[in-house]
Amino acid sequence: MTCVIVNDASCLIDLRKGGLLEALCRLPYRLVIPLPVRESEVLHFSGQEWQYLDRHGMTTYDLTPAEVEQALALKDDHCGLSANDCLCLVTALANRGILLTGDAQLRKVANRQGLRVHGVLWVVDELAVTDACPTSQLMDALKCWQSDNTVFLPRQEIAKRLRSLEKLP
Repeated sequence: MTCVIVNDASCLIDLRKGGLLEALCRLPYRLVIPLPVRESEVLHFSGQEWQYLDRHGMTTYDLTPAEVEQALALKDDHCGLSANDCLCLVTALANRGILLTGDAQLRKVANRQGLRVHGVLWVVDELAVTDACPTSQLMDALKCWQSDNTVFLPRQEIAKRLRSLEKLP
């Protein structure tokens, strides 16, 4: 059975900035995004980008009314989470998947729910281990994130991965 990764908006935005959306699709996972997150105004993806993601395995998950109610209840219980955060969390629970997020509070709540949670830097690690894209592309993405003040990844972790990738042949 293929492992599911439920993508939140922040990770997709960062992966797009780093030029790694296509590489993400080459990982051996089933990629899922909740329908409301896909349609969110936060994601300024072109039709062509969505078509690529759809053609290469990104599944849009339409939550059931009961799942939407569950997400709204989580939102009530955790006021720091957005509605989209809660929709991603419920989607990950429904699909028994890994939640891909950069949000610290969402990560804590998901961990308490028993979910595996990772972020964009884990994707870089997976891309490196599986040789899903050239090392130079990973380094370019890391350098892009390092210099972008709107990307909130730990700078020391970015530097650590850059040093590690520089040692590869």
